[in-house]
Amino acid sequence: MEEDRWVSKLRGRVALVGVGDARHGDDGAGPMIAGLLSKGGLAGVFDVGPTPEVETWRIREFAPETVLFIDAVDFGGRPGDVAFLEVDQLRISGFDTHRAPLSLTMRYLASELGAKCYVLGIQPKDVRLGASMCEEVESSVSSLARVIRAALAGKG
Repeated sequence: MEEDRWVSKLRGRVALVGVGDARHGDDGAGPMIAGLLSKGGLAGVFDVGPTPEVETWRIREFAPETVLFIDAVDFGGRPGDVAFLEVDQLRISGFDTHRAPLSLTMRYLASELGAKCYVLGIQPKDVRLGASMCEEVESSVSSLARVIRAALAGKG
């Protein structure tokens, strides 16, 4: 993963949005990164759990210019691999009774705020209920939290 490529896109006021459910093993990567960044005192960090669409009001109130969603995404890589994705690279359909596609939430925020929205996807190994986070994903979580913290230090 070329950090330079995606870190340079974190411009202006940046919201970091951890998406996922820690009860489902590697799906807890986004919330874990959000927790690490919040403990580090970084502003604009949101742990939205598995339903980011419900928390858009909090993100709108922060008024970011860039929104970076961090989520477990199956993009066919090895566990722990990281992909920087734009909204057009995500699926559009796929509603179920509890969660809208992340692409719709991204499009909504882009329309409402004029913000650039991206996803930092971490390839999961196991997202079954009750699974533990695998070592590869845990390692990526730690590395990404350090990279993001360093990139945004002093941005407020």
